[in-house]
Amino acid sequence: MSIPKKIAFIVMLVIFVGTSVWLSFNTVTRPTYEFEELTDVAGTQVDGWSFIGFNGNQNTEVVNIDFVRDKNGDNPDKSRPVVAVDAFTFVSDEYVKYIYIGDSVEYIDEQAFVYCKQLRAVYVDENNPYYTDVDGVLYTKDMKTMLLYPICRCTQIVYDDIEKTGDVRNIGLDIKETITASGADNDAVYLDFKNQASDDISRELFDEMLERGVMAPYIGTYYIIREQTENSITVEKAWSCDEVFSIPEGVERIAKNCFYKCDRLQRIDIPSTVKEIGDMAFFKCYGISLVTLPEGLTSIGSDAFSYCQNMKRAIFIPESVKEIGHHCFYQCTGLEKFFVEAAESDISLGGSWQPKEENAFKAEPAIFNASYADFTAFNGEETEAQEPAEPEEAPPETPEEPAEPEKTTQEKKPGALDKIKAWAKRTFPDAYGKIEAWVEKTESEGTNVLAILLIVLFVFIPCMFYVVIDVIRKMFKEDFLMSKKKKEKLRKKQEENERLRREYLEQLEKEEGGDE
Repeated sequence: MSIPKKIAFIVMLVIFVGTSVWLSFNTVTRPTYEFEELTDVAGTQVDGWSFIGFNGNQNTEVVNIDFVRDKNGDNPDKSRPVVAVDAFTFVSDEYVKYIYIGDSVEYIDEQAFVYCKQLRAVYVDENNPYYTDVDGVLYTKDMKTMLLYPICRCTQIVYDDIEKTGDVRNIGLDIKETITASGADNDAVYLDFKNQASDDISRELFDEMLERGVMAPYIGTYYIIREQTENSITVEKAWSCDEVFSIPEGVERIAKNCFYKCDRLQRIDIPSTVKEIGDMAFFKCYGISLVTLPEGLTSIGSDAFSYCQNMKRAIFIPESVKEIGHHCFYQCTGLEKFFVEAAESDISLGGSWQPKEENAFKAEPAIFNASYADFTAFNGEETEAQEPAEPEEAPPETPEEPAEPEKTTQEKKPGALDKIKAWAKRTFPDAYGKIEAWVEKTESEGTNVLAILLIVLFVFIPCMFYVVIDVIRKMFKEDFLMSKKKKEKLRKKQEENERLRREYLEQLEKEEGGDE
């Protein structure tokens, strides 16, 4: 084969392999929005178009659930209204901040929105006959089921307070630092601010702060402008420290995953009307320290309070509770005692419903047939009767102060990748801008850029490197990657092999001649 033909073969091979990898990846890549026409959705007798999948990206901070749209969420088809949102449509989404639900939606699965890490509020069209919202919290229209408390509702509270009053009034703040930045223009002020801030603040977030007076780079972390002139700003960095939520009177069921991983909450007030707490309703709400279970509550779901490690001392379970799901209080290591008012024979207990200490085979047995006086006495309170179901009365005091929620994830410092990106942006601004624009466009189309890069880096490049090197070796009949010393060693070894081969052939000829 001539050299031009070999080169043409290599080029064709590169094109073929590259096209195969690209087509294979795009085949398995999920679109941003997925819809499907279904009948009898989840046994509810609801027929029509369902929202069944969502794969968010940096351009999907706002999601409208009203009509069937294209894969990027554009071009709503008003002839095809969405009537249902399926289970696990949103899972561990990192981008969505606001969800708007249209008036056509008849059914929302209790696990439709699981762990939306940046979600601030869910708003429902006032004409929807099945669902409603109160300050961004999702309920059924009759207010009997609470479906979702957004993880970042604390952020929306701060933003609303700043917009309405210029200060934060409905949530407590713990001031961590004060930054005064100055410069000849906004660019210079931003650079000075960025150099002083303990978090990696993008220009987009900085501009949002200038416009709205506040920004939230992470859950529960805020930068609030206190003074601003033409060439300087004074900003306070704060953490929200006492987020409290009172479930409205009249709510009867707290849905599955309702407060899933809302780790900024420190207290939940549950009204006397609540009868059911769904599975994983308060899963990994690390900050919760005070919970009073009301008389009238009948069931607590599996993993309902798992990993609520800030709950202290003891908890009282009223006689009305007839069922406790498995692992209900798993890893609530701060709880020492369980006072259960009912007899053990009158309540259904799931496996491992109590917390287990590390290396322990068995948790300390619960105290059944207990009275509320026993519970208050253990907590060191006055034994005077106090109804636990009354939300307006003070909750039981504990001998020690509630621990502050974990904040290890708040102080985010630039890592090696961030430094490399910053260097590339300074050194190659034009190329970096083009690559950034390509990444944004690609992600907006529902393609996972990181997955593409990993495939190219660990599959495509090694394969092509091997093929090209092997072809070049055969073209030039020489291993050009070897050093002179190794080539000489290889040459000597080949000569030795040739000598041994000849000796073997000569010996073989002599033996054949002797036999004749």
